[in-house]
Amino acid sequence: MELENIRNIFSLKKGKNHPQTDSSQMLSDNKQQGENYNQYGFRMAGRSEGALNAFTPCLQSVYLGLKREQEADEQLQQDLKVSLQNKKANLERNKEQEENNKQAEADTQKELDNDIAEKQRELSGVRNESYQRNRSAWNTLVISSIILVPFTLYFFIFYSSVAYSAFFKQFSLESLGSGGDFKLAEAIFDSQALTNALHDSTATLLFILLMPIIFLAFGFVLNRWEQETGWLKWIKIPLIILVAFVFDALLSYEICEKIYNLHTQMSLESLPEYSIRAAANDPHFWVIICLGFVSYLVWGITFGYFVKSLDKLDLNKIRQEHIANEITMLKERRDVCIARQNSLANNIAGLKAEIQTIENQLNGTIARYDVTKIKVELNNFHAGWQLYMNGMEKSSDERDAITHEFENTLKTLITI
Repeated sequence: MELENIRNIFSLKKGKNHPQTDSSQMLSDNKQQGENYNQYGFRMAGRSEGALNAFTPCLQSVYLGLKREQEADEQLQQDLKVSLQNKKANLERNKEQEENNKQAEADTQKELDNDIAEKQRELSGVRNESYQRNRSAWNTLVISSIILVPFTLYFFIFYSSVAYSAFFKQFSLESLGSGGDFKLAEAIFDSQALTNALHDSTATLLFILLMPIIFLAFGFVLNRWEQETGWLKWIKIPLIILVAFVFDALLSYEICEKIYNLHTQMSLESLPEYSIRAAANDPHFWVIICLGFVSYLVWGITFGYFVKSLDKLDLNKIRQEHIANEITMLKERRDVCIARQNSLANNIAGLKAEIQTIENQLNGTIARYDVTKIKVELNNFHAGWQLYMNGMEKSSDERDAITHEFENTLKTLITI
């Protein structure tokens, strides 16, 4: 059929004689009886030699013709009507379900509003109550305070003395007791450390006073990090403990090295220089670390109990914080409820619009069409047009231009 049409087209262009019925069919713009849309597209392409400017009007004409055919098809209209009625029933059921969900969310919001109002009244009542002290927290606070005060004083004495001995004090042979022994306590606890530091210089005094403050800061930071949440604190806590240990070990090493050097001056034998290995085997080294580092850990733990007991001391404040947290959670749940209601309201509005469109179609104010069938026939028309262009060996650019125009026109036309 297609090859015959091509021959006829060429025959017409060359002026050959053909039967009148064939030539009139070729020259007619209308789709002929018994002609499918593929053949129609092929024939119309032949009339315009596949011109791009002729394709769009032809496609639009085919589209309008298909709509008129469907409008006149009573059986199709009846089938489409039944389909639309079923679709409307489904949409109405969905709308009813969404309305029920929206009402349930509204009821939940009302309950949450009542709960929030009740909690706010409870919070106001707690604020007006007289102060109530947590007896257990009070006992912990007193005990931890009794421990912290002398421990803090010990910290200042110990680390100021150790810092002065490690960095500024000169150990002399007169420090050796009978038998050439050195009293470790005299190296660690120097009652004249502050006086001697002040005599040396103000900077020296400030330095040795800063040393206990550094270790107190270590303990304070350790307590703060212990109260944090998340996995990162399990990295930070061991890290600050390690830093404090290394700092303490350096102070202990400096003092023990001075003591060792003093002994080497009295020894008749040649002794090796003091080293980390020697320090590890030196009891004095570990005694100084225990007196400092272990005390630092105990102070940090005790300070943690002290802070926690302060937080738990006021029962009214604890209840207020608990109620405030409950109110916050209730408000968050209410916000979620409101967001769900807004979303459901949008869904309901969309369903109502779809139902109204279907009602207009059922009432006849909007025609009913089988869009799928229209698209199929338009594609057939386009395929026939392309078949002609292939037979005429049109360039790929011309064929692509027709396809591009078909896709754009189809998007414009198919809006039903």
